[in-house]
Order: sequence, then C-alpha cells, then structure tokens
Amino acid sequence: MTDDSGRTSRFPTRRQILGTTAAGIGGLTGCTELLGASTETIDPPSTLIATWRTSDPTHQVTLQWVVESDEQPDPVDIALSPSANSKATNETAVARFGPVDSYPPMYRHRATFEALAPDTDFEIELRGKPTGLTVRTAPESIDEPLTFAQGGDIGTTGFVPDLHQQAASWDPLFALVGGDLAYADGVSVSPWITFLEQWHEHMRSDGRLIPIVAGIGNHEVQGGMHGSPEDAPFYYDLFDNEVRDQAYWAIDIGDSVSFLILDSNHTTEVPGEQTEWLESALAERADWEHVAAVSHVPAYPSSKPITGAGRDRVDVRDHWVPLFEAYDVDVVFEHDDHTYKRTHLLEGGEQADDGVLYVGDGAWGKGGREAASTEERPYLAVSKSKRHVIRTTFAPDGTRQYRAVDPDGETIDRFDGNGQPVAEN
Repeated sequence: MTDDSGRTSRFPTRRQILGTTAAGIGGLTGCTELLGASTETIDPPSTLIATWRTSDPTHQVTLQWVVESDEQPDPVDIALSPSANSKATNETAVARFGPVDSYPPMYRHRATFEALAPDTDFEIELRGKPTGLTVRTAPESIDEPLTFAQGGDIGTTGFVPDLHQQAASWDPLFALVGGDLAYADGVSVSPWITFLEQWHEHMRSDGRLIPIVAGIGNHEVQGGMHGSPEDAPFYYDLFDNEVRDQAYWAIDIGDSVSFLILDSNHTTEVPGEQTEWLESALAERADWEHVAAVSHVPAYPSSKPITGAGRDRVDVRDHWVPLFEAYDVDVVFEHDDHTYKRTHLLEGGEQADDGVLYVGDGAWGKGGREAASTEERPYLAVSKSKRHVIRTTFAPDGTRQYRAVDPDGETIDRFDGNGQPVAEN
C-alpha cells in the first residue's frame, strides 16, 4: 500500500482509516430501549475504558474497547443507567466498530454519549445486561475539591499496575496522561492491548472506570518527532479528540478549570498554528480559577540535556513558556525524562515569586534514569530518580495541592500551588 507521500506501507493511511471509521461510528442515538431487560450480568471486554475526548466532560463521555479479529465485528448495544439517587435519564447508544490501523487486524468499538447529566454516576450495560461498572461525568463547577491523577511515560512494565492502584485509591475524577502511553511507536499492536487491559483492570475506583485524558508523546509516533497524524495511527484511533484533527485541544470543567493539552512537535509543530491557538485559548481563560497545561517534552528537564538529545526543548521554551508566563498559567505538567521533578516558580528560567510551576517529568511506569541535582540545574527545587504518579487537587478557593507517590504509596514530594513543601499529615 502506498500512502499520500509515496511511501510504501502495509498499514492504511490515516485518511483511509477515518473514511471507514466515520461511517462506522455514526448514528449513536435512537436505539431501542435496553435498560431493565435483564438482571443477568455480563463480563465487560478486557480492554473497555472510558475517555474524555471532547471539551465538555460535564455532559459527554466516550466508552470504547478493542478486539483482535480477522472479521468485521457486529455493533454492540450499550447503555448508561444513572444511579438510584440521580434524576438523570437513561441513555442508550450503539458501540460501532471502526478499524484500528494494525496488523493483525484490530477493531475499536466506540460510543460517545452526549447531553448527560453533570456530576452523575452511570451504570454501564452491554447487550442489555449490567457489567457491574460505572462511569461518572464531571461537575459543572468545582464546589468541592477536584482530584485527578497525573503523570506520563507509562508503558506496560510490572510497576504499572501498582502505580495505577495507587492512583485509583484516591478516587480521582479522571487521569491526565502526558503522552508515551503504550510505547508502541506507532507500529506495534500488542503493547496497546496490554496497556488497555492494565488500565481497565487497575484504573477503577469501586467499580467506576476512571476516564483517561491522553496527550501525545514521541512513543506514539513512527519516528517520534516532526511527524503527522498518519504517523501515529493507534493514538489517533484510540485517543483522537472531537475538537480538532490534531492532538492539541482544551478540556474545560465549567468556566473555572481548564486543561490545555499540547503536542510538542510530535504530529503538529510547536511554532505556528498551535502556538497561535494556545495564546487564544489562554486569553479566553485569563480570569479562570485554575489553568493547567500539559506537554510531553519538558521546557525544564530533570535528566536529559537542556538542549539537543533529539528533543525540541528550545521550541517549547521559545514559543510556549512566554505565553505560560504572560497568562499566569498555574502549573505545567511535563514528561519524557523518566524521573521526578518540581521546579521553583520560574520566569525566564530564573526563580521568581510570580513565576510558573513545572512538575512531573514522566515516570508512571518507566524509570531508571538519573536525575540531575538541584545544584547542577538551579531551576529545580526537587529532582529524584523515582517512578511516580501525582495526586492533584484543585480547590474552589483557587488553591492547589500536589502529592507524588511511588509504586508502594510512599510520598516522594508534597507541595502547594506556590511550589512550597507541605508536611505529611
């Protein structure tokens, strides 16, 4: 098969996939009533996950799973039934199939529910039978503290289930992942199956599927950097967003919390249209209570070189950091280094009382790299060679709390929105 650029590939192109998938997932409403049809339970697919793919998680959620099959599967009836104490209405849809760019053949079942009641738990039914699983929509405003799990660079190693379980124990509303998910490099199928199975099994709280919001990293892309959506077929088939064709968009909770997910030169260049969009998005949210940005490549790395090493950190510092500073972004979650870091509040790379906080560096499974010391890189307040996931809480009063833990649940770092350490309770 020859793609649009003249390259020969055994995979269909992104446009070919989308053309087929669009026909496969359309018409999700108007199905027959499914609820109450049976009290017999059904085992859910082992790769079933919930995702937030739109800008409005208060009313929308996507449920999807994949199957390996040589034959085109049949559509599957799926329904959401609100919890007993909710006034929300039942919702039904059909999980349509769409081919995922893979060999051996793999199909994705997907249903996106819209117009859901906010801040509501819904029981998930398949083929008219309860699965024992639920999913929750986001609140319209954060009248109570909002907790989510954050990290990146996951993979499928033995550390991943432990970190998933630590995150799930917090009952987070969702998980915000900054790229490098399955480490499939836009080519391999089996890592994605394992990644989805581990997420399905371990990223749930008392039977509630914890939705994933997935940014893009170099290990989603054939070639890693400076590619196109066609070079990241699995990512764009599983974690595409409904806002735009590229892997950058905003997810808003009410009109007070926003997460800006960015593509650090993986399938969209940092300079140009993406940076223009970022400035516009920040300007629109200038008076919001909480604004966070998510980038795979860090502006201020804790292990890899500050410049070079196959990453475009200079692009991030030149084009995005000035905007983060100009619009007082509250926190930037960074990844890629497989270490842990918290910077000082920074302005122009120097410590400043009204600067921006950079956190993370991606070790939600991957790890083992040596972290630079705070003496070697004075912009670092804390740096450690530790696998971790970060519990993040945004409060109604505008304050923020962070706690990074290792696979055993031991605290690595705990601090507030000003980057100041907080003592353990």
